[in-house]
Amino acid sequence: MELGVLTLLPPVIILAVALYTRNTTSSLLIGAAVCCILQYGTGFLGGFIDLMYGVAGSADTAWYVIFVLLFGCLLGIWSRTGATKALAEILSKYATNKRRTLVLTWIIGALVFIDDFTSIAVRGTVTGLYDKNRIPRTQLSYITDATGSPLNALIPIGTWGLFYASVFNGYAEITAYGDGVAVYGKLVPFLFYSWVAIIIALLFAFGVIKPFGKMKAAEQLAEETGRLYSAASDALNVGEDEERIEPARAKKLVAGLFIPLITFIIVVIVNGDVITGSWIALTVAFVIFLVLRLASWKELMEACMGGAGDVLPMVLIVFAAYMVRDSLIGVGMPEYVTSVCEPFMSPHILPVLTFVMCAVLAFMSGTNWGSGLPVAAIVIPLAPAIGANMFLVLAAVVSGAAFGAHACFYCDVTVFTAGMTKIDTMEHATTQLPLCLIGGAVTTLLFLAAGFIF
Repeated sequence: MELGVLTLLPPVIILAVALYTRNTTSSLLIGAAVCCILQYGTGFLGGFIDLMYGVAGSADTAWYVIFVLLFGCLLGIWSRTGATKALAEILSKYATNKRRTLVLTWIIGALVFIDDFTSIAVRGTVTGLYDKNRIPRTQLSYITDATGSPLNALIPIGTWGLFYASVFNGYAEITAYGDGVAVYGKLVPFLFYSWVAIIIALLFAFGVIKPFGKMKAAEQLAEETGRLYSAASDALNVGEDEERIEPARAKKLVAGLFIPLITFIIVVIVNGDVITGSWIALTVAFVIFLVLRLASWKELMEACMGGAGDVLPMVLIVFAAYMVRDSLIGVGMPEYVTSVCEPFMSPHILPVLTFVMCAVLAFMSGTNWGSGLPVAAIVIPLAPAIGANMFLVLAAVVSGAAFGAHACFYCDVTVFTAGMTKIDTMEHATTQLPLCLIGGAVTTLLFLAAGFIF
């Protein structure tokens, strides 16, 4: 059954309900239910249940849940033993004002480049710096998100690069230029959204770009009342310990944070598997905290359980987001969007059209890596056939996915960022959206120009 333009109805409903209720999970579940009604009619309830079973058993869900729970355990150890507070106290020597704090957040993102989730998780440890300098938490979440997926997409050996390299290896049209990793390396100069997003974030950090819209309102709230986040984020910021940590212990705690983190990065670079890296990093953390007598075995286990519990709301939201993703695929939304755009494709227009299609699909479906795949399946064979620049087209696929990961209200990266920076998901998503859209508009113009230049 061809649903045509009706396939766009669920994403529209999701956004409308999310903006009205300020509740991400319920809006996603409603959107998935609408998809099932469109696809199954009166049998939508059975379809909805089958959809839940399918998502629960998928590799994507398993990967996300395992990674988030493992990193939740690590964060639980770091937060409950005072390691994150110790790091904030040490960094506070350098982050003495708003500008330095924002720039430092950007730099940390650049240093922890191997994986967007890891980069985001590490920045979640510096909330204390923002609170000390009276910086709205929305600015922390924005800088963190902008230097998460967009920056990681620029790294051929990062998780984004390795994923797309594996995809590229499945196309003879691409392997003619070399293996997937080598090809991805050639895309880096043309990953326009990534470059634009991190530059905008850096200009924001230095104060060249001033807060506006809801970001400005959050800053005014902080200045006038001292509140650094809205009431919607209160529940995420309870039980903070203000007691200072003795300097000698602080150094040991920071070692217990950085050694597992560095271990994780090395394992991922060598092995390419973030789950293996997470397990090894957690094991190393246990050994360090026990050997240095920073915590007992019982305290570490309790910290792990508490940390895993802290991230469960993120797991629930992303589970619902994956239901939306799979249900949108079921009703044929990607195919419809692609078919509408396909007649307009030409060598010069193909790159910008590819970016727009991938960006729309990623934003509407809440997926990042997977959003570009249906478009890639069409444009990769098409590019050499019509004489388009293959590298520009591939870069447009990745750039569109990066935009979606950054801008979508219910993408797993957006949810994870909000959770790690202790701010309500909708508060984070709506305040950063104007900056994302500016980046998307600039990127569109760049791909349009590049299509005629290269």
